Amino acid sequence: MKERSLKKVLNASIKLIMGGFIELYRLDKAKIRENLYPKISDTSLPDVFLEIINKRFGTFRDFLKSGREFSDLSYEKLMLKLQQEDYTLENEEFTALFNWFSWYYQDDHEGDEEIFADHGFVSIWHLTARYEVPLLFSVVAKGVEEFYIPLLDNAPELTIDHILNSNELLLMVDYLILLSFKAAVFMGSPDIEEMRQSLGISQFDTSPQLHISTEKHLNTCLQNPDYLYRDKMKHLLEGGYEYIPGIMMNIKENLGSYEGPVYLDHRY
Repeated sequence: MKERSLKKVLNASIKLIMGGFIELYRLDKAKIRENLYPKISDTSLPDVFLEIINKRFGTFRDFLKSGREFSDLSYEKLMLKLQQEDYTLENEEFTALFNWFSWYYQDDHEGDEEIFADHGFVSIWHLTARYEVPLLFSVVAKGVEEFYIPLLDNAPELTIDHILNSNELLLMVDYLILLSFKAAVFMGSPDIEEMRQSLGISQFDTSPQLHISTEKHLNTCLQNPDYLYRDKMKHLLEGGYEYIPGIMMNIKENLGSYEGPVYLDHRY
């Protein structure tokens, strides 16, 4: 990952620490075509006033025109894209669709994730901003870049500043599971064997690079008082290793066999 890209991600993580969480989403394109497209292509929807945010919303086309952050998006081009069989939404496109649906149809869904899923936004899991977001998107992202990728013959480049790929997310999840387990071993947790079984630690025996990199990552944090992410790693060592792996396992389960982009909805 390029230095400026990593800095962008870390700045977003720092902002999130102030409060809130992020929700991870995958897309169901069939549901988007079937249920969401008719709504966003309807140019005759009446305006609605949402008291909770004291703002009026109209059609999706008008929403794009009125939002400064979406000024570069073309309604016509986005509509054409969604009619294609194989398309990838950019982050701004996902955010525009998600935000408009969230706000305009707030009284219909009231936060019900099943309704979001029925319109193509399938929740994978949520991460709280105080500890889980920094661990995954700062500690692990930097750890994968610094300790894991250099061990590979063909070094990939993480793209979490652009669109997070499902394979990248799985790599980061596995990395954090193993890093948490090694932290538990170091701290002398009495539940080591139970964790070894429930987390399927033996599956990582076929990935020596993952073992080597997480071991080196943990040792660097313990031995170097100036290590950049020492404070964020502190939570993992002080008991985070007991519940963080469970969250990562939930993410893996909900991803299933899905391959494709994963989108982040930031909620403060």
